Amino acid sequence: MNSTLRPLAGLILLLALPAADAATYCVGTAAELQQALNAAAASTGDDEIRIRRGTYAQAQTFLYTTTVSGWLYVNGGWIEDGGTPCARRSNVAGDTVLDGEGLRQVFKLFYNPAVTPVSAPRFLLSNLTVRNGFGEGFVRGGGLSMFSNGENYAEFWLDNVIVAGNSGYFGGGADFYLKKGLLRIANSLFADNEAPTSAYGHLAITVLAGESPYAAVLINSTFAGGTCAGQANRGCGIGAGLGEGARMDVVNSVFADNAQSDMSIEGFAHIGFGAGTAYYDHSLVPVTTGTIAPSVTGALDGDPRFVDAAAGDYRLADDSPLLDRARGAIPVYPLAFHDLDGRRRLRFGALDPGAYENQTWDTVFAHGFDPAGD
Repeated sequence: MNSTLRPLAGLILLLALPAADAATYCVGTAAELQQALNAAAASTGDDEIRIRRGTYAQAQTFLYTTTVSGWLYVNGGWIEDGGTPCARRSNVAGDTVLDGEGLRQVFKLFYNPAVTPVSAPRFLLSNLTVRNGFGEGFVRGGGLSMFSNGENYAEFWLDNVIVAGNSGYFGGGADFYLKKGLLRIANSLFADNEAPTSAYGHLAITVLAGESPYAAVLINSTFAGGTCAGQANRGCGIGAGLGEGARMDVVNSVFADNAQSDMSIEGFAHIGFGAGTAYYDHSLVPVTTGTIAPSVTGALDGDPRFVDAAAGDYRLADDSPLLDRARGAIPVYPLAFHDLDGRRRLRFGALDPGAYENQTWDTVFAHGFDPAGD
């Protein structure tokens, strides 16, 4: 075990593998979460931080900064049972909240390897809500920022995460930067984020160079209610900058009510990094701007008919024209078996697009069956 773990009196260390310097932590307070992040950042092994259900806020941004290449897996929803603090997990993203209280950026990860790693690191956040973040001045990603400055390949994963009500500069909800690697966002909701003095209310994505078949994949996710000042043709949904060999795929996803544009996709040829490519597959993306035109398959259109967007309910209503229309092939890694509410993902012949699976619509009643009839 790394020597930095010894003073963590309140932190529960569930599992330690001294030979690999890896550990699994169970945390129940904001202070314990930051302590676990510090310990994991110093570890050369692959570490997991399990966050118990609840709301977590502290006076500073939750920070993970490292020069080593161990994997990091931060996941919420953990529940005490039978005296064991992290005995089982809820798959409801809203059960565990990291809250910026409208005062500070919520979470920041910075990876700058000192040496070329033997294996590629992966940094994964799951089963969490990141809300009320504030990036003051020129701080990118009011909700969260993940930055890889290494020349080597690295991966950022968001799985079953809500990013909502955040404000920042160029990426109000989140900012992701990879010199080389993969960003994977799956089964997640970005809602009501803003960039009040710039563009990209929800998130900004930069991948300078591609090495694997994919550089950015957005899968079964919902992006709604993004606002911003705008900049030229850059709107308030997502901004993606893709260098040579970097491919972005938007699959089974829903964009709605984002001011000015939903996606802005640009290359970096003007600064010597070339330009990548983009593909939409069975997704609703009403307005795209930028210098890279996407190739589109199975485009969805129309009003998604959320249950109550004004109240922040971005589940598809029973009369939504999008039900059962998420038929795009899912790249990189299979989708989880549950949606953002922790409910069954596949109910009928196909998935629903976006972060939620409708749980109330029924094919029997939709085709005219009358339960009161003879």
